[in-house]
Parts: sequence; C-alpha cells; structure tokens
Amino acid sequence: MHRSGTSAIAGTAVRLGFTPPLTPLPSSPDNPNGFYESIPVTQINHQLLQAAGCRWDQCLTLEPDQLAARLQPVDRQLLADTLRKQFASTAGYVLKDPRLCLTLPAWLPAVRGSATRVSALLVVRHPLAVVRSLAQRDQLPESQMIPNWLHHMLEAERVTRGLNRAVIFYDDLLADWRGCMTRAGRIAHIAWPRPIVPTERDIDDFLAPSSRHHVAPQTGAAIGSPPISVMVDATWTTLRRLSNDPGASGALSDLDRVRAAFADWRRQSHPPGAASVA
Repeated sequence: MHRSGTSAIAGTAVRLGFTPPLTPLPSSPDNPNGFYESIPVTQINHQLLQAAGCRWDQCLTLEPDQLAARLQPVDRQLLADTLRKQFASTAGYVLKDPRLCLTLPAWLPAVRGSATRVSALLVVRHPLAVVRSLAQRDQLPESQMIPNWLHHMLEAERVTRGLNRAVIFYDDLLADWRGCMTRAGRIAHIAWPRPIVPTERDIDDFLAPSSRHHVAPQTGAAIGSPPISVMVDATWTTLRRLSNDPGASGALSDLDRVRAAFADWRRQSHPPGAASVA
C-alpha cells in the first residue's frame, strides 16, 4: 500500500546490490530519499488502472485478475519491452510501485520472462499510520483510505502466492534492518549481492528514524467502523503471523475468509459503475 515504507525497502535492497530503474521517479518533499520507482512502469500502471475505470485511491471495484485478462499481445510486449529497457543487463533488479498490489497479475509474465528467479517482498505498515500519512499528503479521508489499505494488502498477499516471498513490517525494518533484511533474504531466497557490513553506514543514514513521521500503536489495528475494522484487524494480525512464520497454519485460509467478506462488502458499498474517474 502507498505510504507503507516500500521506498525504504526498495532503497535498502538497492544498497544491498540490486539495480534501480534506469529512469527513476524523482524524489519529492514527501519522500526526499527517493521512491525507487520506474517512471515508465508507474505510467503504465496508471494507464492499466485508468482503463479499468479506477485509480490507486479509487479502486474498490477492481478485481486485479481482470487487468491481465484484458491485455492484448501488443500490451504484453509493451510490458516486456519496458522491463528490458529499464533493467537491461542487470544480474538483479528492484521493481517497485505500490500499484503492483493491484497490477502484478498483468506484469508477472513479463517479470518471469526477464529474470531467472522472482521474489516478492510484501511491506506492511500499520494502517493507522498509513491513513494519517495520506491525510496529510493528499487530504484523503480516513474513511476512504482504510478500506483502500485493506484492498491493497489483501490483493498483494493473494497475487504473490506461489512466489518466493517474505512479509516485512516497516517498524521491524526501522528497529533492526540488518536482521530484517537478512531474514527476508533467507525466506524469499534472495542472495543480496553486497554483504551487509560494508553497507551499514550508508543504510543507517538512509533509514534514519527522522524519516518516519507517523507512528501508530502496534497492539492492534481495529480502525474504522465495523465490519471494516474487524477485517482490517484480522488482516493485520494474520500478516504479522506470516511475517513471523511464512508457513503459519491456517493463515492463508483466514485471509481468504476476510477477502470473501470484504468482496461482499465492496459489491454492496461500491457496485461497478458507481463512480467515475478522471
């Protein structure tokens, strides 16, 4: 999800030896350390969402698998060519854009065609911190962004099943990035090209605590109104279980039940065609 610390993870991965995009999105006042996102990739993701009648902050009608089903051969070639141009001749690269929570099914064939191994890092930040950050940056209401957080996180988890992956909590990264990235690499089968010790000072400076402006309590995540608050809390708790134990018994089934309940809520509250996006 946007404002979840994905830039911190991507920047750390780059400092551990993976290649950033050729044409990165420039830094901004709200993210002075950089986004580590490819401009062409973010543009294509915006177009994919727009073609489906939504955008990242208005996407509750979106079923991500529909994006892949709508692609024509020329579209698939564009995605493959974009990755080739952005990450040509690299041993390993970082593909990062929070919209990938929703658009990954469209990109995955091209990603698999460009790499011998694909690993996913799911970055989780407390939803209260996320919605507060979005309220400050974009003036987006919490009532709108809480279900948006839930939609992004549930779909990110679902579309990365079957990939080598690790769930990383943003606060764990800031508390102990060495242990966090070492463990994530082991779980997701990522061999960091650069050893940790020579990069320590650079990453310490990059992840300075002053870059974190919104801190939320970590005891639970029942934010918003029922039934959404119950779903958010269950999702947060289950993702924490997967972070601690990728094979946690019943975790995926628990998320599937939340996803089914959330899908029912979305259909009732946001029927297709109910909103237009400019």
